[in-house]
Amino acid sequence: MKKFILPFLLLTSVISLFGQTEDEKNRAAQEAERKKKLEATMGTVGSENGWARKGAIGLDLGQLFNLNPYLGSGSNRLGLGGALGFQANYKKDLMTWKNNLLINLSTQKIGSGLVAGGSDVKAPFEKALDLLNFNSNWAYQIKEGSKWAYSFDFGLLSQLLPSYLDSSSKKLYLKDIHAGPYNTSVVSKFFSPATITAAPGMKYVHDSHLNFFLSPVAVQLIYIADKNIANLGIHGTKLKDNSTTEYNQSKLGLGALAKVAYNNTFLKRFNFNSDLGLFSDYLDNPQNIDVVWLNSLSFEILKGFNFQIRGDAYYDDNKFNQITDADAVGGVKGIGKRVNIIEQILITYNRNF
Repeated sequence: MKKFILPFLLLTSVISLFGQTEDEKNRAAQEAERKKKLEATMGTVGSENGWARKGAIGLDLGQLFNLNPYLGSGSNRLGLGGALGFQANYKKDLMTWKNNLLINLSTQKIGSGLVAGGSDVKAPFEKALDLLNFNSNWAYQIKEGSKWAYSFDFGLLSQLLPSYLDSSSKKLYLKDIHAGPYNTSVVSKFFSPATITAAPGMKYVHDSHLNFFLSPVAVQLIYIADKNIANLGIHGTKLKDNSTTEYNQSKLGLGALAKVAYNNTFLKRFNFNSDLGLFSDYLDNPQNIDVVWLNSLSFEILKGFNFQIRGDAYYDDNKFNQITDADAVGGVKGIGKRVNIIEQILITYNRNF
């Protein structure tokens, strides 16, 4: 009998050890799956708590020097511009905080010399594009593993540089000019106007590629810091009481805000991002929806360098647009409410830090 005891004890120990090893493997696999599910649910970058930052700069450069050109062969041209993007995302346990900044700026100068005879003013740079777009979203999961989170969304839309409208050609310049046929007036600048949105709501994260945000009590403020620009009456504020010439410098709206964000990588080199924001003001024509829709498709050429195509659309029912018309002087038929569509082709450099 004794000769069977030692082999039995050894066999029992092996089985016990094997069972413990399998249990540990199962627990480790379950923990890894839990973490993977949590990261996918909240759409975070990286697996650790803390900050994850990413910057991207895209350049749009066009230069042509034409000295003593033959008649009809052209003139000098200098085009400068691009897009600057920055992301800073923070994660701690069930909380995430995502921040996105996008700056689009482009200008060009056609020809050289003075703007008119008898003037010492040089030919100005024209403004082609100027947009400042910032968005911040804070979210806290209802519970671990849940796709739902309490959330707060903040947005800012404005521009950086002053815009001077030529009353004759309808072009926008970066400089105020009063010489010869030129008679410009400032129509916008930094924080004139600015659209600020603050919205508490709920966020649903389907997976790391797709998420939704909804707020039924979003506040939207149109603010114009410059009184003279506000009195132009083109940026969404209303006339002051008992006045036919002076406009308010702000307009407060209360409504519903919905957002959808999607991003994905295809074939390892193609990356697509789309962010759509819709706002309806309960207090002012709620059937007319304000739209901000940002889209980009990029292809990685070399490590860090990408060929990018951007296509963005903006509509604000309170603001006026220059109406593009190829048959009109300066390509502008007048002002009115239209969808603003912007397309860009850029070479970008991306870096994580």
